[in-house]
Amino acid sequence: RRRRWCGGEHCPLPVCLGRGALPVLFFIGLLCAGARAQQDEVSIGSTKSDKEMGELGGEPTINTDGRDLPKSNETLERRITVLLDEMLKSHDKRIRPNYGGPPVEVNITALITTISAVSEVSMDYTLDLYLRQIWRDDRLAFPSDTPMSLTIGIDMVNQIWTPDTFFPNEKKSFFHEATSHNSFLRIDNHGNVLRSIRLTVTANCPMSLQSFPLDTQKCALEIESYGYSTKDIVYHWHTNDSLLIDENVHLAHFTVASHFQVERVITLSTGSYSRLTAVFTFKRNIGFYLIQIYFPSSLIVVISWVSFWLNREAVQARVAIGVTTVLTMTTLMTSTNGSLPKVSYVKSLDIFLGVCFFIVFASLVEYAAVGYMLKRHRRRVNTPSPVTYFEADSPAIPASNGRIRNNNRLRRSNRSGKSINIPMDHLDAEHIVPLLVAVPVTRRPRWTIRPAQVDLASRILFPLFFLIFQTIYWYFYFFRHLRSEEEEDRTLPSSS
Repeated sequence: RRRRWCGGEHCPLPVCLGRGALPVLFFIGLLCAGARAQQDEVSIGSTKSDKEMGELGGEPTINTDGRDLPKSNETLERRITVLLDEMLKSHDKRIRPNYGGPPVEVNITALITTISAVSEVSMDYTLDLYLRQIWRDDRLAFPSDTPMSLTIGIDMVNQIWTPDTFFPNEKKSFFHEATSHNSFLRIDNHGNVLRSIRLTVTANCPMSLQSFPLDTQKCALEIESYGYSTKDIVYHWHTNDSLLIDENVHLAHFTVASHFQVERVITLSTGSYSRLTAVFTFKRNIGFYLIQIYFPSSLIVVISWVSFWLNREAVQARVAIGVTTVLTMTTLMTSTNGSLPKVSYVKSLDIFLGVCFFIVFASLVEYAAVGYMLKRHRRRVNTPSPVTYFEADSPAIPASNGRIRNNNRLRRSNRSGKSINIPMDHLDAEHIVPLLVAVPVTRRPRWTIRPAQVDLASRILFPLFFLIFQTIYWYFYFFRHLRSEEEEDRTLPSSS
């Protein structure tokens, strides 16, 4: 084959390639020429597009989903990085903005997301909130033709000045860090800084339980600078509605009746400080206490009245009812006060339970009095009468010697039915005394209290007394409390 294509056995290799591969080389040349022409067309089109974008003053863009986006953000990211580096070079976080001049005004807004617990025992409450602080730092301003803001990572917070805000009445608080630190920092071109933090705060709440459980408690959340006085920082609520509560906030034992915000200046030994106060009004829900305490105790009192309709001879039944109701009321009072703080004053619930216990105990004492009166009445019936009268078998005729005949006898008898014959021998006439003069007469008192009358009076007086007490109790602690709340709500706008 080599000899046939190359012209013989002694033909050199280049001559063989030039002769035998000429069609193949020609075909390869055509392919290369077509690819070069296509590349020139693409380069001409892109150059024209770049020229047009240059005339518009923009950057090359590509069309994606109908939007014009930059081909690369590397230039913008590099500019922002350089901008932030320039900010931090001229920024000293140890010095507040406008040092030596007017104080920095820090505006506060708060959104309450949950209120988890209001405890009477520990006198505190727990809430979750988004706390937003807004202030101006001219050192962080940057040039921009249009309003522009930068949302920066939380790491930059440690490199710039921030207010040392704290809660004076907090017991404990913590930041949320799942899945990352729940906070952000935003800076606009004018130097306005917005910092938002998610917090959980357990704050102190002194409570007055004199009207418990018909009470309304006011708990405050105070915001203040720890080290800067009013010469350096002044706090303000951002707007009149800077304190907001989420509509999904619900508590088991309380209802958030209202809330308001206050600005004030307090004076301490280290100076005067600006303080913001958010006040929440919690109205206690009485439904739980009606079901668990008020209704059961009232029924126990009614049960103690059953003994008034029982027979006075039913000693076991009446004693069992009285003792059982007394012990039940004691247990109810102990369990109720066990879940409350040990206060030295009397609560509204103590008054109600105390009166119920008094009525139940009085029902037991009433039967004791009835039993004593019944026993005394029986003794009076069974005791012989002290009146003794004498009667003769025949008329007493004195003898000539002044003595009564021997066949006559006196018979002494009393109401017990017993009679004794007394011989009248050797009795002189002068010893005979008229019976009406000799026998003392005892009279019954005109007015006596019988056991039946005591039970009858108890059937009326006990329910009447409890009804009057219930009326006075609920009017004083409930309706009067509502009036005080309405008057207080009218004065809230002026005080805040």
